[in-house]
Amino acid sequence: MKNKKPAKPVFLAIYTALFFVYMFAPLVIIFIFAFNKGQGYYFPLQGFTLNWFNEFFSDNMALKAIKNSLLIAVASATISTLLGTFLTLGVVKGVKRFRTGLLTMLMLPVLMPSLTIGISILVFFRTIYIPLGIPVVILAHVSISISYVFLIMMGRIEGIDLEVQEAAIDLGAGWIASLKDILFPILLPAITAGWLFSFMISWNEFIITYFLIGTEVTLPIYIFSQLRFGISPKVNVISLLITLFTLTMIALLFAVRKFFARRRRAMDSYLSS
Repeated sequence: MKNKKPAKPVFLAIYTALFFVYMFAPLVIIFIFAFNKGQGYYFPLQGFTLNWFNEFFSDNMALKAIKNSLLIAVASATISTLLGTFLTLGVVKGVKRFRTGLLTMLMLPVLMPSLTIGISILVFFRTIYIPLGIPVVILAHVSISISYVFLIMMGRIEGIDLEVQEAAIDLGAGWIASLKDILFPILLPAITAGWLFSFMISWNEFIITYFLIGTEVTLPIYIFSQLRFGISPKVNVISLLITLFTLTMIALLFAVRKFFARRRRAMDSYLSS
């Protein structure tokens, strides 16, 4: 007697399909209207055009917003990753007492609303008479992103044995050499993931940036200013470009993870042989 194959969960398949349609249908519509010749949001389309792309890239304010967003995101991601990595090592290896309290404090920026963080940082810098602008925004983004870097690094460090560094020191390696040759290669995938994650958080941040940017402009601020006077076709172009940029960053993250996984398998096979 042949065994009957289990019935396929048709309901779950339909639910999954509807979920992805709900999630990505707005993006598809925006992509379509980014190339629409008309300015309205209705079908049928009035023809294919690249005029909205030309109009966007000829807008000096938009180009300045992209430049500022890249500057803030790269700077805050780099600082957050550097400080977050050493902070994680310090909490894991250097703090024995009050570790639970420290972990709770580091989780606050992740759980607190951006509105509360933005207002508190604004009041703080106003109190000590520091002018608003890009440097203040970078510092604010670091204060948020460092918690995400910490969580990613903790997940990585908890899965490895940090005694390998101490063993390398016992065998004659210097402290800096043990970090560079032993610990850093192990933590490099998590460091890369933390940097990319911090970059995307800073790139997309609006509320805190809106409070602290002063007279400057970033890409989210520019989009908000465009939406205040109606939905311009340039917004569709911006959404398309941001989505493609985000997909590129995600693909880069998966490529990095795949590269290090392949490298680790090769190292394991070499050591076992």
